[in-house]
Amino acid sequence: MLKNSMMASLLGLSLLVVYACAPAEAPAQIPPTTPERGAPALSAKTAWEEDWERTLREARKEGVVFLYTGYGTEFRKVMTEAMSQKYGIALDVSTGRSSEVSERVMREQKTNTHMADVVTSGTSHFLATYNPGGALQSFEKVLVLPEVVDPKFWWGGKFPWLDPDTKTFLPFFEYVSSPIVINTDLVKAGEVSSWKNLLEPKWKGKMILNDPTVSGTGQKILAVLGYGLMDWDYVTSLLRQEPVVLRDERQMAEWIARGRYPLLIGTQEEQVYELVNAGAPMRLIVPQEGTYTTSGNGNLAHPKGAPHPNAAKIFINFLLSKEGQTLASRATGITSSRIDVPTDHVSPAVVRQAGGRYVSGSNRDFLEKEGDLRKKVADLTRSIIK
Repeated sequence: MLKNSMMASLLGLSLLVVYACAPAEAPAQIPPTTPERGAPALSAKTAWEEDWERTLREARKEGVVFLYTGYGTEFRKVMTEAMSQKYGIALDVSTGRSSEVSERVMREQKTNTHMADVVTSGTSHFLATYNPGGALQSFEKVLVLPEVVDPKFWWGGKFPWLDPDTKTFLPFFEYVSSPIVINTDLVKAGEVSSWKNLLEPKWKGKMILNDPTVSGTGQKILAVLGYGLMDWDYVTSLLRQEPVVLRDERQMAEWIARGRYPLLIGTQEEQVYELVNAGAPMRLIVPQEGTYTTSGNGNLAHPKGAPHPNAAKIFINFLLSKEGQTLASRATGITSSRIDVPTDHVSPAVVRQAGGRYVSGSNRDFLEKEGDLRKKVADLTRSIIK
């Protein structure tokens, strides 16, 4: 028994020595992971993804972004909800007229009491106030999302810089101004299809004109007509048609709705939409010679000294994305400068059409001359309409 036990031990020891001295087998080769074999192989994040994730982490620490805008309740509601639900960031919105917003921003810049992170306002205030005051910072390092910076998603295949050299502000909305409103019970279909139709004797004394002696849509459309859509002889002839000049936007629209006058020149579309939705017999007209496009309050800027730069960066990219622009467009009834945003919720009259003749609100030559053009309109009006 002892002898057999000793033999077994010696045999086990010898086997152990043999295995210990044998060369080790190479480990089994694991085939690379491919989409065909299962989950795709991990790849390094792109620079924009790293930038975005880093910005979002810091933005959540900041917790809030302050927006100054001319847009009202519905815009504020949908943007606030989206920022909270999508990113966990609060959006604090202050509303006011473009002049009020620009005054507040410039006061903050002068007193170094920065509150505004992002601003939307009218084009003229950017040109006349923000740029000369050096209040804005460039968007070059702020725009991150590929769908935002890719020009193919924007009207005309180019990013909508109003100032491509400094890149400090851009129009994210651009819509067709419908310069004429008719009462469809009093004006037959096709009866006013051209600007020239308004010079016919039957319309003398029967038109309302939004006061062209003060800044507004009435002054703007006459400036555009004189600038080149028609000519100054036409503007003079139109004023000699003895239009009724009013300033109250609501009153103008209501007088057309009630049939007191058959047509109106140069109103704000929002008033018309409200009455049309209530059943008023009104329609917006774009004459065959064309009109102008405008961004309204839809110009975006990022003031210097913004206290929440990361949260602002997240909001700016979201607002300019397809999702953000769709929400904003539906909230305001204004068409986006993006071509992939639906337009089924706005009047066809305000949607830009390929081949349409428009004086662009982003036309630098027109913008630089606009002040003089508006003054000429005001002076001409006063000399003809007493």
